[in-house]
Amino acid sequence: MSPQDVVRVAKKRGLSAISITDHNTFLGSYIAMKRGAEEGVILVPGAEFRTEFGDVLLLCSRIPLASVLKLKSGSRVTKYVEFLSVVELAATENCVTVAAHPYAVSREGCGRLFELRHLDCVEVHNSSSDIVTNFYTAYVANSKKCRIAGSDAHVPEMIGSAYTLVEIGKFDAESVVEGIRKSRVEPRYSAALDFLKSLSSIRSRTLHSLRARLSARRNHWERSCSYSI
Repeated sequence: MSPQDVVRVAKKRGLSAISITDHNTFLGSYIAMKRGAEEGVILVPGAEFRTEFGDVLLLCSRIPLASVLKLKSGSRVTKYVEFLSVVELAATENCVTVAAHPYAVSREGCGRLFELRHLDCVEVHNSSSDIVTNFYTAYVANSKKCRIAGSDAHVPEMIGSAYTLVEIGKFDAESVVEGIRKSRVEPRYSAALDFLKSLSSIRSRTLHSLRARLSARRNHWERSCSYSI
């Protein structure tokens, strides 16, 4: 889907705020911001950085343009972004860092790295991970104060399949990010519903995976750059 379509579906599913977290770029979030304003959906600028230790989500109150340029190191795309540079970007731009699907080993999870104070939150439920991995993550990460859930939707059917309740003061991205930072969050998901949605979306997810692997645009940057603005 295009970022605009993601916003449209999210609105239909009753989500008040979303973040589009493409790999190593905020481009999807940037493109979706106008549609978010039109639909009355808070668009939290986000990206999923693939570090040498595993995937780390950044959720920000604004697009951190100047800081992102420093991450590219003179190249349009890098396979891995240094973990410390991602942490520094978060500190500079006042973003929240999240350990994404930490125990999904085949999907570049960071494992027990989520325990570091450099990572504000841990994703205890990821709808693109299997049920056993999610329950194990929730059990192991029980001591982490900030625990969130995300749909990690690659196809329309999965949008909103897991979500996080965030206590906010104002209806804007900055308030959402601050609510997450202060751990005023509650992950919400249903294992049974998640399983049923996974079954119903097998066909579309399989086709999506085949398209991604067979596409001439093999890397994340090129696929993101194909978005229609």
